[in-house]
Amino acid sequence: MNLLASDANTLGCLTPGPELLKQLMRQPLGSTPLRVCSGGSSSRCAANGCWTVDLQRHREVSYHENSREIEFGTGLTMTELLQVLRASNRSIPIGLAGLTGSGFILTGGMGPLSRSQGLAVDSITAIEGIWGSGESFSFSEDQTTVDGRLWRGLMGASPFLAVVTRLRLQTQQIQPLRVRHGLISPSLLPELLQMAEQWPETCSLQWSWCDRLEIYAVDCSSKETTPQTLTGLDPILGTDQHAAVQHCADQLEQPTFGKLASETGSSMAAHSEVTGRLGPALGRQAGPLIERLSARLNERPHRGCRISAQQLGGATARIDRQRTSFIHRDSVWKPWITASWNPGDLSGRERSLQWMDQVSDDLRQAFPGLHLAQLHDHLPNHRQELVDAFGEWLPELRQLKSELDPEGRLPPL
Repeated sequence: MNLLASDANTLGCLTPGPELLKQLMRQPLGSTPLRVCSGGSSSRCAANGCWTVDLQRHREVSYHENSREIEFGTGLTMTELLQVLRASNRSIPIGLAGLTGSGFILTGGMGPLSRSQGLAVDSITAIEGIWGSGESFSFSEDQTTVDGRLWRGLMGASPFLAVVTRLRLQTQQIQPLRVRHGLISPSLLPELLQMAEQWPETCSLQWSWCDRLEIYAVDCSSKETTPQTLTGLDPILGTDQHAAVQHCADQLEQPTFGKLASETGSSMAAHSEVTGRLGPALGRQAGPLIERLSARLNERPHRGCRISAQQLGGATARIDRQRTSFIHRDSVWKPWITASWNPGDLSGRERSLQWMDQVSDDLRQAFPGLHLAQLHDHLPNHRQELVDAFGEWLPELRQLKSELDPEGRLPPL
């Protein structure tokens, strides 16, 4: 579990099966909102003074050969799903780490394959769960009787509305990956960003900037030879063996992202919060923006504080913005900011959260949207984050919340 969540002073952790969960959602909780744990990677899957519902007993899974869909309980991690699908030479697009649970999918689901295969949330074909009111639901994408508002709300904003217990996703054929992974000078990042904005959809760029600047380029094209997008990084990465192209049979073999950016491993695990912004291609704006970020990184209050980004566009932009609660379909980049501090260091926490807000403000003009991969209903900027995340859809989403979770059992909108 996320270290900040695991250190929370909770009221307790409940692990109900499907039938008991229905009863639980109809009972007085004594304290709200209820926290939900699937993979346990979010900082808010447990919180002070709240109950946590752990979905670990919802682990059933089956692959449907005819429809090429996978149906599963939301107690499974992305790695576990890929391991099941591997036997059928199928896959779903996951993120940069396989330990995330279904919350990754339900809040959008971005990763190195998003440009070619779309967001994970766009692969959902059926969903089951229990509204905050305690009423059960079961919807499929092809149901003509489903209220479109309900489907849209669940696709990207379900943590505010329901406890989702089961999903069905369309799968893809496994794609071998080529990865170029290494360190570069920050002065080269603006040039690299502009290069990446011209890449085909089969290639994506990720980067993480902490003590050092790490880049991570992934190509999933079917070409037998190494594509020009990766060989074109030679002038930036160099040609030694450490910067060589790595061949991965699938996403399970991807190298770890983010470790190269830290000079040394920390002797103490840190608490952290993460916020992510969304916006279009940078073009020539990249240079001045990277200069500002470089100055902010020199002011980091903790060595674990960092700025990272991943590339979107392509398939993620081909979905109508009104189909899901993820409205920022024109986004090409998702930069995210990690604020870290030592457990128990309250003043350090305040400094790091203030630093995160300052960096977010620096990014806001170029990246006006926000991705709610983690909920921050305990932080002062929660309301503004909701506006930045859901835009003109927010008033209707709040109306849905009042209908489906009238007692506010789940996190507030």
